Amino acid sequence: MGTIKLTVGIVILVICLAIFALIACAKFFHISKPVFLIENIIEIAILTFVSMLMGLVLVFSYL
Repeated sequence: MGTIKLTVGIVILVICLAIFALIACAKFFHISKPVFLIENIIEIAILTFVSMLMGLVLVFSYL
């Protein structure tokens, strides 16, 4: 069970870091398409951050 927690936590962390990288690229290169992502980028960042914290909790609960 512990290995599953660690694996899921690491996968969540990697996905969240990839989403943050995409957000950073969108902001850095001033991408305006697709509009629905750019308008909701703050909500996406907040939800990604919360998910990243959940992944950290899973990783640290394994240790």
